[in-house]
Amino acid sequence: MKIMIISLMSASLLTGVANLAMAEDTTVIHKESGDGMHSKTVVKHSNGAKTVVKRHGTSVKKIHTEPNGNKTVIEKN
Repeated sequence: MKIMIISLMSASLLTGVANLAMAEDTTVIHKESGDGMHSKTVVKHSNGAKTVVKRHGTSVKKIHTEPNGNKTVIEKN
């Protein structure tokens, strides 16, 4: 029983460490908030990509631009 508990705890610790190692360096380069209903955030990633997140009430528009210029737009309402 003790061995099972120890192995589960060590597996959970290793999983957490693996998630930390996969984290990407990002920097918020611009953030503006108007009246609490509108906001815009620009995030620059370490690989040269850029993400712009625009919020208006309950809707969110996320525009991800790869370093080569390809854009992906995701809208949520």
